[in-house]
Amino acid sequence: MNFIKVFSNGLYNSKEAYSYFSEDEIINIPFDLYNLIDIDQKTENEFIFPNIIEFLTDLYVTLNIKDKHFKYMDSKLEEINFWKKFSEYLYSDFLYKKEGAILALAKKRSTSNCKYLEDAFISEYYKKNPILTARCLTELFYLKSKKAKGFKKLLVEDFDLIDFISILLLDDEELTNKVLGLNKKYLKKIRTDSIQNFTMNFEIFITNVQGANKIKDFTRDEYIKSINYFEKIYGSYKIDDFYSFYKKALQEMEISHNTGL
Repeated sequence: MNFIKVFSNGLYNSKEAYSYFSEDEIINIPFDLYNLIDIDQKTENEFIFPNIIEFLTDLYVTLNIKDKHFKYMDSKLEEINFWKKFSEYLYSDFLYKKEGAILALAKKRSTSNCKYLEDAFISEYYKKNPILTARCLTELFYLKSKKAKGFKKLLVEDFDLIDFISILLLDDEELTNKVLGLNKKYLKKIRTDSIQNFTMNFEIFITNVQGANKIKDFTRDEYIKSINYFEKIYGSYKIDDFYSFYKKALQEMEISHNTGL
């Protein structure tokens, strides 16, 4: 079965990997994966990206692929510079694609992928996006990046609201305790013993706002607006209708220029 056609027309089930293609067709999969990235970037096909992530997660984590095929695909993906191509997703317009790319690059468990995450951390996430700052730094520590400790120190230099939320999402006990004393400056309405719960709920809130409205990821200023808005409604909001609630929330945050799909 045509691999590109499968990945473009429905959700792929990695548990049934060998029902999609024969062993003879496996030789083309690394090249098809590479080409699918270009197709996705041109068409924003709703299935391609989640299917690529499903395939890569299975290849490197759940391992439904036979060992001989894993060895072939792993080496061939390296040979054709697939991971460099895939790292373009770290700069996607959409939060869920950047999150998926961070995860897949980390689960490859190769220090050679550190450079892609390190570059994105500095140029794309730090001081701009607290969710991805925390997510990326967590995976850099997982990969034993030599730059991870230095990046962690950056979070407490020239400290601001984005750094504060990043640290709480990072779930680093030592760093969290170090900054909790600054609570009154940044989240005046949230009790210190509720801050970490606030941050976890904030991450869910952002994912749902962007997903329900089908919009691009927020800018730095939009993240600051969204943090301030969530602080206002935290503990008092009730969701009766998912889409109505998150569409109204976006309007009330006054984030209107963010173009959707």
